[in-house]
Amino acid sequence: MNLSARTVLVTLVAAAFGLAVAVGATRAVKPDTVTVPKYEPVHPTSAAPAERRPVGAVGCMAAACHGAPAGELLNGRSGPDTWAASGSCWAAADPHTAAYSLLTDRPRRSVTVTAARIMAKYRPGVKATDDARCLACHTNPTLADVPATTEVVALREQGVSCEACHGNAGQWIQPHTGWTGDRAQVYRETGLRPLYDMGERAVTCAGCHVGAPADGSNPVRDMNHDMIAAGHPRLNFDFAEYQRRLPKHWHEKKRTSAAPDLNESQVWYVGRLAHAETACRLLASRAQRTEANDARTVWPEFAEFNCAACHHNLRVPEEHEGHWRKSAEYLDGRPIGSTPWQTVWPVTNAPGLPQPRRATSEVAALVRLMEGETGQAWPDGRPKVLRFAQAPDAKGLALATADALAAARREAAAGTKPLPPGLFPAGAPLVPEWDSAEQLFFGLAAREYASGAPAAATVQKYSRGVDAFRARDWSKVKDVFTGLR
Repeated sequence: MNLSARTVLVTLVAAAFGLAVAVGATRAVKPDTVTVPKYEPVHPTSAAPAERRPVGAVGCMAAACHGAPAGELLNGRSGPDTWAASGSCWAAADPHTAAYSLLTDRPRRSVTVTAARIMAKYRPGVKATDDARCLACHTNPTLADVPATTEVVALREQGVSCEACHGNAGQWIQPHTGWTGDRAQVYRETGLRPLYDMGERAVTCAGCHVGAPADGSNPVRDMNHDMIAAGHPRLNFDFAEYQRRLPKHWHEKKRTSAAPDLNESQVWYVGRLAHAETACRLLASRAQRTEANDARTVWPEFAEFNCAACHHNLRVPEEHEGHWRKSAEYLDGRPIGSTPWQTVWPVTNAPGLPQPRRATSEVAALVRLMEGETGQAWPDGRPKVLRFAQAPDAKGLALATADALAAARREAAAGTKPLPPGLFPAGAPLVPEWDSAEQLFFGLAAREYASGAPAAATVQKYSRGVDAFRARDWSKVKDVFTGLR
């Protein structure tokens, strides 16, 4: 097996569970009735302005609101009345309900490394349930950096609940059932996030699954290299795949007359733009905090760069003589010795994939800066390379790039920005680096779903492939990967 194939396989092993759902692996049939965990009423916290206070999931879970029986939803059947059981579906099956428990000594799903072990390395003597950096993504972010009163802790224990995504309900919970007129306006006025807009939904998800700067209501969300080194799982986010994975407690419908009908490929592309936009804003925040000498921010932040740049086999002499990292295809104009910035394909270039090229990607200027290009050359013609970009230079360019990506994301969500041509080469090539391999796979999966749900035989084939990934049965993986067209 060549090195390209092996690195793809390593990637897909790491993403096996996500891939199982991304390509439609068979799910167990859910019961027609479920038992929804009992929620005790929680008084609104006084930590937020009265009109934007959180009220907790109990405010949404009444039987006449979103707490109806969820049997139909849990079996994958949605419709115009899905809203009535959306809360019950979320409470019964959504993995976000367990988010806070992962910070405790009693996590509600299996973990490879406990929060206590991570904190012993990351912040000795501090519990994850007391650290705003942890709470900001494992509960409602607005509750992360406020005093831990009894009511606040009770709200945190609900995990990433309704208000973490939809916004604190203090102002909108009463009037939202009978709104008329300009929906976007009333959403802005009351603090209800317009998740009916696919681009806004993707950015909301990326706030935790990629990271986000502090914004007045939320503290900074920055899962960085220090946390990864301490044992926190690396963030591997693909909006379309994650959305497909979740038990669907919503029903897509047009909230505005101009709302487009996006297919899965378009949703995937919106998610990639949102991912890159969010990553750029986080980069700008890191640079700003570096300038302010923030004690918990280091520069350079290694999580900004492609993990494969350091975490790879040093030499594989029997395959390409171990020189594939020096190939023109892999470098794509990047000077030898520079550290490649993170891969967010197809916004950035990806090793082994023809489009976009490094010089023509939507973040080309920022990539050149982050990878240390100086625009100058040594006497022998070799380009001069700085080791790392300087924080002040990175901040301004990152913000400008994020704004440009936000405009592109809005166009894609409106259906007016098509996918760039030539993204997917014929078949599914084995690419030489795990981030680009994984992102190509998810893009191909989205394209598969854009043309309709895969046939049962194809689903079974992919399911067998996931088993092969877990067992590291390399002989079966190539067939599964190239089966996506």
